[in-house]
Amino acid sequence: MSVRREDFGPMPDGRMVERFVLEGIGLSAAVISYGAALQSLFAPGRDGTLDDVVLGGDTIDAYLDERRFFGAVVGRYANRIHKGYADASGAFVALPQNDGQNCLHGGPAGFDTHVWSLAEFGEDGGPFVELALDLGDGLDGFPGAVSARARYSIPAAGELVLDLSATVSQPSPVNLSGHSYFNLAGAGSSDTILGHVLRVGAETVLPIDEASIPLGAPVDVAGTVFDFHGGGVIGEKMDIADPQIALTGGYDHNFCFSDTGESRLLAQLHAPTSGRTLSIYSDAPGLQFYTGQFLDGSAHGKGGARYGRNAGLCLEPQSWPDSPNHAGFPGVMLPAGATYRHTIRYAFGVQ
Repeated sequence: MSVRREDFGPMPDGRMVERFVLEGIGLSAAVISYGAALQSLFAPGRDGTLDDVVLGGDTIDAYLDERRFFGAVVGRYANRIHKGYADASGAFVALPQNDGQNCLHGGPAGFDTHVWSLAEFGEDGGPFVELALDLGDGLDGFPGAVSARARYSIPAAGELVLDLSATVSQPSPVNLSGHSYFNLAGAGSSDTILGHVLRVGAETVLPIDEASIPLGAPVDVAGTVFDFHGGGVIGEKMDIADPQIALTGGYDHNFCFSDTGESRLLAQLHAPTSGRTLSIYSDAPGLQFYTGQFLDGSAHGKGGARYGRNAGLCLEPQSWPDSPNHAGFPGVMLPAGATYRHTIRYAFGVQ
């Protein structure tokens, strides 16, 4: 087990983006300081072959040329907030918009657009790296300063853990997540994720409108295209005529879990061609499932790849989209001085 620190490439202003390679048992992960992004993740398949299973770029230019959130830590608010929100006094707080009238993944200056600094790295308890981001009041378009931390570690064989935390100087909505695109057949494979088998334990999902904002309360998944209780082939589910799938050309929806604050299994993914499996555990009350339908082949991928439609999928544990504007949704307002914490565990295996 080891951690290696190296240069990844310079930003336009000359700042060097660093890369940290974590060599663990059964996994090798690389994290870059730009966006605290998971740049690569090698896991063994059924035949023992190690393949990179996350989409991303070989150079910093690949991340700067197009904003696809590949592997990034997204915030200050992952997912969407429509226009803004009302604060405790009832005053409307307008947020920067970068997705129609939505603030998506923290807006134009979200966490993924910044170079994070190194807090520490080492091998105690398994290889790890912790990155830090400190933004002054208003620098990301949200009220108050924010201080965030992202810690990647490989504490056990085949497991990658992402620990996220944040504090704010003024009350603010906070909702962080990891935005990795997975393809368990291999990120450089010609296979899309449509043949992957997905299992999700949620009983309800949030229907959305044309702007991808929740229509209202969660609805039961039973008997719908969102019913993955027994496992379902993603492409076969998407072929079923459904107005929600038609809205976005695939899945881009939040599955709802109880807000207990305890980590539990949210989803399991399997690629029959490689045999790889991925189980995702988190203490988050939601899981955003996105099938990569907006990838259009323009993004520069690793090894010269051009990531097209459905080249990867995202399973993002987080709070619910547009929560500040919906009574009854999980609370996301973080008081000044309080600490937000959220953990995601990715467990890989073979079947």
